[in-house]
Amino acid sequence: MGSDDLFRKNKARKAAELQRRKGERARNRRFLIVCEGTKTEPHYLREMRDDLRIRPQLVHIPPNDGVSPDRVVAHAEKLYDQDAVAGDAFDMVYCVFDRDKHTTFDAAVRRTRELTAEGKPFVAITSNPCFEVWLLLHFGYYDKPFHAVGKKSVGDQVVSALKTKPGFAKYGKGQKGIYGQLKDKLADALTHAAQLRGRGVATGSINPATDVDELVKAIQALAAK
Repeated sequence: MGSDDLFRKNKARKAAELQRRKGERARNRRFLIVCEGTKTEPHYLREMRDDLRIRPQLVHIPPNDGVSPDRVVAHAEKLYDQDAVAGDAFDMVYCVFDRDKHTTFDAAVRRTRELTAEGKPFVAITSNPCFEVWLLLHFGYYDKPFHAVGKKSVGDQVVSALKTKPGFAKYGKGQKGIYGQLKDKLADALTHAAQLRGRGVATGSINPATDVDELVKAIQALAAK
């Protein structure tokens, strides 16, 4: 086989591969998920993504760049802009962070809304006081407010409540395998989170609260395509 023939075949193969990727991209949405937590939330979401057999290229969960809400949104904005400049912007950007004791929480939520108004698809996925509210809802509906007591922060109180549940007595932040451990209760958690949100709308209560169910449903919908 001559070098010209080999060159033409390689060129045709690369063109076919590029066309295949473009076709796949046209059928699939791409998500960027930036989390405040360095381990707990990323572990849970990556385990869910892998369980649903979604390729990491379609649900990108990078390391964070700071653990305050404002840093989460700023990092997500930077990554989104970099991707947009490369010609293939993410279809949705989810910023996952807690209210807890963060002083930049409200500003971070406002920034996501400003970015949306600018035409950038940013969504704040928040939990109050913390992500563990979402885990707690796998075991039942819970709407009793959490408060700091003594040396225990408000987030510590949620973790303490979670530790009373079967299999979670030794729960620790950053633990792997949580998604798999709770997978069979996921439908219940979705129901309870929606119920809690409805209560919040009706009463104005934001403690406890979580939007993680909205992100979970978006990932599930992506997997269903």
